[in-house]
Amino acid sequence: MEYPTHSPRKFLGMLQQYRETQLLFAGISLKVFDYLKHDTSAEKIASMTEYNERNLTLFLNSLAAIGLLEKNNHQFRNTPETELFLNQNSPYYLGEYLTFWNKMTGLDQVEELVRLGPDPAIQEQNQGKELFDFRKLARLTAVEARTGRVQSFLRAAAQFVEPTAPLRILDLGGGSGMMAIEFARQFPLASGVIFEQPGVADVPEEFVAEGHLEHRLSIMRGDFMTDPIGGNYDLIIASGILDFANANLKELTAKIAQALTPSGYLYLVSHRVSDDYISPKESIVGWLSSHLAGLDILQTRSNIELALTSAGFRKTEIKPLDGAIQSLMGEFYTLSK
Repeated sequence: MEYPTHSPRKFLGMLQQYRETQLLFAGISLKVFDYLKHDTSAEKIASMTEYNERNLTLFLNSLAAIGLLEKNNHQFRNTPETELFLNQNSPYYLGEYLTFWNKMTGLDQVEELVRLGPDPAIQEQNQGKELFDFRKLARLTAVEARTGRVQSFLRAAAQFVEPTAPLRILDLGGGSGMMAIEFARQFPLASGVIFEQPGVADVPEEFVAEGHLEHRLSIMRGDFMTDPIGGNYDLIIASGILDFANANLKELTAKIAQALTPSGYLYLVSHRVSDDYISPKESIVGWLSSHLAGLDILQTRSNIELALTSAGFRKTEIKPLDGAIQSLMGEFYTLSK
């Protein structure tokens, strides 16, 4: 018998990663991380939750084994990252966001959809309203945005925006509106508009009110693909929206160009999908469930760049940022002179 020259380690590793992900979501659902800010025994947690002490101990051991907890002398506690993002008492709690995103992009029905094909109604509409709760997504991304995306945007913008510049901004399809809200906080003379669809717009409206920024940030309701978006903006934030412009991509980029001042900037975040639709894997796999269901919503990076060039945009070079937020930074564009 000839032995194989390749190892199945890749597939075994994927299986292990799947099991670890199951443990993560079980921990979120059981809320065990809420009890582990400090060293705590399984016995004490069991007495507070009425969970089975034996099996809870085994479960906590597994969470420690995969690096979500620390264990010392039969006492467990959260790692710094777990405490920050998985304890419900943390202002940066992401458990609900992770659970929602996992449900929204889950692949439980992949076999059935591959066999039977997409839903004809979803394929015809191609809007995603039947699949996604955009309002809830906007609310949950408010915290997620502040775990790196906002910081990278602000630090990059600070390279060419004067701290006291009286800028007028537009956060187009802004979701929670957190990009515009945090920009307004950092640049005290900035003001502008958060544009969202009517069913979502009350979410950024609430966050603007919480931040006492109603006198500087207004909410515009509508469909930015077809409705007017205003004009005379010094900065337009387009985070993830061009990827989903479909047949309207060229018209939307032209509309954005017309809405900018001659010296204005476009801040663009896209999924950077390759022409062969196999990279980046996070985007391809992350949106697979919606594509299998019938949506056709991801534009390639080359299509987006072509539309931007046709609208008169050119990329502006930004100095690299330090740390992990570099990978979260979008791109800045200006209008060609």
